[in-house]
Amino acid sequence: MKGLPAETDFVVVGAGVAGLRAAIELAGAGRVLVLDKKAADATTLFAQGGVAALSDEDEITLHLQDTLIAGDGLCLPEAVKTLVAEGPERIEELLAWGTQFNRSGTKLVFGLEGTSSRNWILHAQGDSAGREILRALHAKAQTLKNISVREFEFSTELETDNGQVTGISLLSEKGLPEQVMCSAVLLATGGMGQLYRNTTNPEVATGDGVAMAFRAGSEVSDLEFIQFHPTALFLKKAPRFLLSETLLGEGAYLRNIEMDRFMAKYHPLAELAPPDVVARAIMHEMEVSHVKDAYAYLDVTHLKSSQVQKHFPRIYATCMQYNVDITEDLIPIRPAAHYAMGGIRTDLNGATNIAGLYAAGEVAATGVHGANRRPSNSLLEGLVYGARAGKAMREELKQLRNSANAPKKAASQNGPVDAGIEELIGQIQDIMWKHAGIVRTRIGMQEALKKLEVLGPRVAHPRTRRAWEAANLHLAGSLVVRAALAREESRGAHYRTDYPARDDKKFLKHSVTRGEIQKFV
Repeated sequence: MKGLPAETDFVVVGAGVAGLRAAIELAGAGRVLVLDKKAADATTLFAQGGVAALSDEDEITLHLQDTLIAGDGLCLPEAVKTLVAEGPERIEELLAWGTQFNRSGTKLVFGLEGTSSRNWILHAQGDSAGREILRALHAKAQTLKNISVREFEFSTELETDNGQVTGISLLSEKGLPEQVMCSAVLLATGGMGQLYRNTTNPEVATGDGVAMAFRAGSEVSDLEFIQFHPTALFLKKAPRFLLSETLLGEGAYLRNIEMDRFMAKYHPLAELAPPDVVARAIMHEMEVSHVKDAYAYLDVTHLKSSQVQKHFPRIYATCMQYNVDITEDLIPIRPAAHYAMGGIRTDLNGATNIAGLYAAGEVAATGVHGANRRPSNSLLEGLVYGARAGKAMREELKQLRNSANAPKKAASQNGPVDAGIEELIGQIQDIMWKHAGIVRTRIGMQEALKKLEVLGPRVAHPRTRRAWEAANLHLAGSLVVRAALAREESRGAHYRTDYPARDDKKFLKHSVTRGEIQKFV
């Protein structure tokens, strides 16, 4: 395999839906290098629920309204309007590029999900929307000669000169340092679910993009809002496999350890309540059971067996691997970290406060999700804002060429290897799960910051990929705790027992952190 090019026009870090959609947009303007941290492990592949779209009878205003309600007051209306206005065009593109969404005959099938007021969720291959969309985007990207995808390349630092991104430093698959110069970088690195011991995220979700951007001087926003998926498979020696919220939309029940349905006493929508409410309800039922290693159950046994297998083939097959037949058996579940609403602060074009640096997808804080993500908006956000970021990067390259400001090469630094990285990462995950998870308190988060500070010297000067991931998790975790500690209220996915009420007077604002400066705007 040839080595990486010394320079290119654009670098896209991440090969999920946002990264590939941006790369497709960029291909007509120059050379695009897509860096894939680990082949076939993008967060997009784990998206089961579907993608928000509009059927013929739906109105954009309803999608807008549903999203704003889910965001609990913190969605940026213009960002949501952009999402719902441009979403249909992005879906039409996917169809033109061969995406096989579920159909009844020749007609697309639209489903209901969670907080939706109408049926407008498109699914693919039953419960594998993310996988199918990514397949179509890969196929499209392969037809464009300017796009080069390199796997197993780990991005470590952004290179800058006079406030302008000039390139990116990496570790090759063999652990050797590399550097690529470019006019602009798009970070589409996904989430930070590996901050927590229990997560539905793949092992690559280590907060790399947020950490890289922050170290380079970027603003990060709304990091306190971490969505915990209420229904993750809970079995010994099994991964915390995500059981889609679509199951609840299709009529699944939640039962406690005593087999009783309980959601009606927590929310009038019962199982269709917002995910954060459902997650906290499950945690409370587990706690009051006084059972060690307690869990709850997801029950679909009352639904038609053939329909369950048809609509949720991946979930059915995965559970069967662990001898759980979901058409006959109750599914043991626990909540798990799932999605970060906040991230690198961007404008509507994916641009950050650093020239030449863009972000899209889960790593970005566009303002679409507010304090709590509406189900199935994440894939659509990646498509819409990936495309918008690509367009903006193309325009910036034109301006850069006209100004003749060529990027300059910067030096990279590496330090000694730290032993015991896996144990260190486990400590970070335990600290975050215990003190900055589904339920938070001032005392707990202050304790988390103290413990993270003690671990600080152990993540300094990373050299190997895993050491860099530990450093990124440590930094991202510290930023999450700082933001959560500052928000003295409960809103959306952020819940504090010491401040259980929502406080619009003080906190109907977005948290923004840059360096040591933290504020609400």
